[in-house]
Amino acid sequence: MNQLSILLLTLISISCTNQTKKDSTNTAVLKDPIKKETVDKSEKTNPKNKVYVEFEKNKDLLDIILLLPKESFSSWEWNVEDRKKWYNEIKINNYYIDNDPLFFNQKYLEPYQAAFTIVDGSWSINLYKTFDNSYIVITCDVTGDGKELNFYEFKSNKLKKYSDEISMFSNFRELVKNKDNQNNCTEQFEEIEYPFFEYNFTNKNKIEIESSWYITKEEFGDCFNANAIIYNFNPQTKKFEIEKTYWKAKNENN
Repeated sequence: MNQLSILLLTLISISCTNQTKKDSTNTAVLKDPIKKETVDKSEKTNPKNKVYVEFEKNKDLLDIILLLPKESFSSWEWNVEDRKKWYNEIKINNYYIDNDPLFFNQKYLEPYQAAFTIVDGSWSINLYKTFDNSYIVITCDVTGDGKELNFYEFKSNKLKKYSDEISMFSNFRELVKNKDNQNNCTEQFEEIEYPFFEYNFTNKNKIEIESSWYITKEEFGDCFNANAIIYNFNPQTKKFEIEKTYWKAKNENN
């Protein structure tokens, strides 16, 4: 009787050990998909193309981009729905996912300015704060054919068309002409009627406009007084005032 009891206890013990090993094996298998799911989720929320933008710090700029009309994007399409999605993603996460950096790639985004490369062109927006806490807004759409600027005023959460290039920059094409030698410079004056000018918005409250690389003092000095103009923004008048006109050295590789 004692031997039978011992035998039964041994069989029960072996059975329990095998069941424990089986359960242990099943638990390890179940952990793998959970681990994989965690890794997959992590990869989705931490992709290499995550672009950080601090929403509150840049809210005014982001609000204005959301309100821009279609004409601000003359060479490409950034419709309102896509901008809303982009805006809300930044608002929730303080970043957005750039799924197509070859088409739309952020160069910089700061409280008063932002720039993006668009395929082989670029697009930028610049804000200038005025005395009444409104903003003068300039967008610049650059393509191989030239540049298109648009001007707006953002006030009381509303955006409206503000001015044009000629009145905003005092008709800079006329400013650089040598008026004392107009009769002999007809052909040279025609050169600046084309949109071959560079706009530098990188300095806060300043804009520099300069001609293409080939308009130099050596070649055009008889017909022009300068090939570059620096403007300062006046918050009281909401206009750009000339700081100086000058000859800027040019490099043929520009």
